[in-house]
Amino acid sequence: MSAQLKRQRRSKIACEPCRTRKRKCNGQHPCEMCTDSEYTCHYDLGSRKKRNKGLVLESLMTVRPAQRQQAGSHWERPTAPTPRRPSPPGERFTNTVQQSIGPNSGAVFVQNLGLKIDPVNALNPQVFAWNIGLRKLPGSFMAMSIVNIISAEEMTALAHMFFDKVAPYYGFVDRDSCFEHIRSRWDRPTGFEPYDIVLCGVAAMGCLFSQRKAAAAELHLVESAKSALEQRSQCEIPPLILITGWALRVSYLRLTASPHTAWLASCSLMHLIDASGLHLDPSSRHELLRPTPNIDDDIRRRLVSFAQYINTWVSFDLARSRIILHGVSYKTPSSRDGDFTAEMLDLLPLSESLDPFTPVDAAQLTTMLVNIMQSSRAQPPSVLSQCNLVLCIFRRLRAVHSTLSPALMSQMLELITKALACARQLVDANCPWSHVANVPFQAICTLLAVDSLESLSLLDDAVQTLKYVTDVYDTEVLREAYRTAGSLILLQQRRKEHDAGRLTSIWGRHFGPDNDTMSQRRPSIQDSESFRDLVADLSSSENFDFAQFFIADNPWNALGMDS
Repeated sequence: MSAQLKRQRRSKIACEPCRTRKRKCNGQHPCEMCTDSEYTCHYDLGSRKKRNKGLVLESLMTVRPAQRQQAGSHWERPTAPTPRRPSPPGERFTNTVQQSIGPNSGAVFVQNLGLKIDPVNALNPQVFAWNIGLRKLPGSFMAMSIVNIISAEEMTALAHMFFDKVAPYYGFVDRDSCFEHIRSRWDRPTGFEPYDIVLCGVAAMGCLFSQRKAAAAELHLVESAKSALEQRSQCEIPPLILITGWALRVSYLRLTASPHTAWLASCSLMHLIDASGLHLDPSSRHELLRPTPNIDDDIRRRLVSFAQYINTWVSFDLARSRIILHGVSYKTPSSRDGDFTAEMLDLLPLSESLDPFTPVDAAQLTTMLVNIMQSSRAQPPSVLSQCNLVLCIFRRLRAVHSTLSPALMSQMLELITKALACARQLVDANCPWSHVANVPFQAICTLLAVDSLESLSLLDDAVQTLKYVTDVYDTEVLREAYRTAGSLILLQQRRKEHDAGRLTSIWGRHFGPDNDTMSQRRPSIQDSESFRDLVADLSSSENFDFAQFFIADNPWNALGMDS
């Protein structure tokens, strides 16, 4: 009987935002969901259709008796209120993890932003502008031999495109070995050869970075690589060629596919690396792992670091678990002229420190933010990755109710401005890196959340950049992201109009020209020449700082009205 009553209480006590969004509510005031989502928690005590009013009142009386006393409530105060029991360590750890998972995900941040602006008309949880979107053509595409999809000359041109635009940032494919296989592959028109997995991946990425619209050959290459990879992933110790092919597939999916598809592929890649022992130094491999012959140690580190980096951020974006390789020893890949892989993957250790299961406080997050913003980066893909990391840390700081200093906020806004310019530059060069779409959209959401004169002054640049990316690549994913950005801005505008209307109403009721009280006081106010100057200054100034006015020792002196 008690269990049945408990189920009734759990289902019937729910605040209005939780009922509207169909979320589980713990019946407290404010409830846990409202606290985490940063929107107003309130209960409709007058409705009897879907809840028991007595249970709601009892719940609110139990949670915060001090609030009833301050409000002068006529409810009877319990004679012996039960002291609040401290949360056990395990529960506190779980709450901390949950508090970190959401801010790591840009999708959760967008949803919470919509809920904060308008709980009733907020957006459904979804990952927006995660990449440029799926490249489609009508019809079906099947796995074919690469020699039947493109010619040797086309393969050579696509390989040059790959090594010119992609490999400088994710250089885990050996250039000399690749071109050596290209020179000999079309002399043997057989159905399949093992290195075709790599050639298909290189060619597909070359198509992506050379053509704004997908061609049939690109989609045949993608399907051929997928079929070959799935058929040959059953070996107990995966060879290097197979892992390289999977890394190329993950690269392509991260730039075009849905987040779920890319996450599954990145997890498969991580499991294959674990099975191969590629992440372990040769001296630390156990006897069940045969050493991979003729592997360059720098290529090995690049492959492993790339796989970790992609899996980490895809998992963060989807608020899912990432694959952890035990025993991995991270060493920054070597730097070469014209190669920026080390600079890109240098973000991996800091990214991994944002794992929700790693306790990080506000001071540590602020230190991370300072360190990453002090890093000077010039290459557009690297700047976008840097900005993406900064936006994630900023979301984490907001989740623990920590604010940035004006200097740090100014640096973050400068980085956003730089990243937006880099996104447009990459679009002009037909380099559809994932953050070309993701960073402008997340920048829009961040600027709306900051909601200051400085942030809103950058909003038009962010929207223009997202629109430019959308117009160039013209995919449904980007069109939906652009519409969503417009919806968020409209919700923010309506909220501000509502707030402005309330202020106007209050001013008109108490201080308007027709108000008797105001008429009686007007002579004394008009006698103050400085007050008239103050009103003129405030009415024409957009930079009046109310925060400084309220914390000043002598506010009137701060306004130049010290008598």
